[in-house]
Amino acid sequence: MYLQNLFKEVKKMIKKLSPYMKKYKKYLFLGVACAALEVIFELLIPLVMAKIVDVGIAAGDTAYTIKMGLLMVCMAMISLSFGLALSKFAAIAGQGFGAELREAEYIKIQSYSFKNIEKFSTPSLITRLTTDITMIQNSMTMGIKLLVRAPMMLICAFVLAITISPKLAMIFLVSIPVLVTSIGLIIKAVKPRFDAMQKKIDNINTVVQENLIGIRVVKSFVRQAKEKEKFKASNDDLVNASTRAFGLVVLNMPIMQFVVFSSVIGILWFGGNMVYAGTLTVGKLTSFMTYSFQILMSLMMISMVLMMISRSVASASRILEVLEEEPD
Repeated sequence: MYLQNLFKEVKKMIKKLSPYMKKYKKYLFLGVACAALEVIFELLIPLVMAKIVDVGIAAGDTAYTIKMGLLMVCMAMISLSFGLALSKFAAIAGQGFGAELREAEYIKIQSYSFKNIEKFSTPSLITRLTTDITMIQNSMTMGIKLLVRAPMMLICAFVLAITISPKLAMIFLVSIPVLVTSIGLIIKAVKPRFDAMQKKIDNINTVVQENLIGIRVVKSFVRQAKEKEKFKASNDDLVNASTRAFGLVVLNMPIMQFVVFSSVIGILWFGGNMVYAGTLTVGKLTSFMTYSFQILMSLMMISMVLMMISRSVASASRILEVLEEEPD
């Protein structure tokens, strides 16, 4: 339920911010295409590996093994090339989007009256122009790279794993729901903490700005110790808010690793028995293991992106508040 609400918020943000992406749509589509092609070639490699084990090595056919090995190398190089192109296009699209958004926000602020500026406060506007937009553009870059690649890898690898052994693929009916549930619970708990953290960043910027603007007064009245205490209090608040937020985020990795390695143990146990019984070949078990890693790693990548999106939604809402504010 919470993930559905998050996706609705993201859809709403995309609709409102999409005009600032117009100049970079070409790079966005090229990045998506490169991500899809990279996944296709990466998924074909385990099938070739299974042929090498079951046909080439089993029959002692060196020529066949070398031929298929060279095919694997070529496929890996093609996949690498598309991966490099994906990184380039994603970086251009993400950074360009951030630049357009930053310019639009800066121009909007120039039209504000003193009343509008006091409503947000100068330090908060600085944070919205820097930290919040950096968060958005990084999410865009990572989203192009992973939100296309990971779901496609997850679905295709799952289908190929089922074609190899439907019985062995039943393990994923346990591991995938556990991962999805844990991701949803962590994201639900961490989003309000990211909102609080961004407000603490505003507060610390306020303290720094006041101190720098009034530095002559501070020194004249020997108020350095007081200002240090004031900064320390704001800094401690930011540290505590960040610790509460990222303390939950880091739980994601151990949970993922526990599920991944538990799944690997199950696959090796049941798969080994199937190989011993003659119902599964060694090559197919090797390919199945590769696909299982790809499935579980895809879920890990999706969880990482969802964590970043959860934080970027808070930043996007703060940016939209500035862009939609009517000058007094």
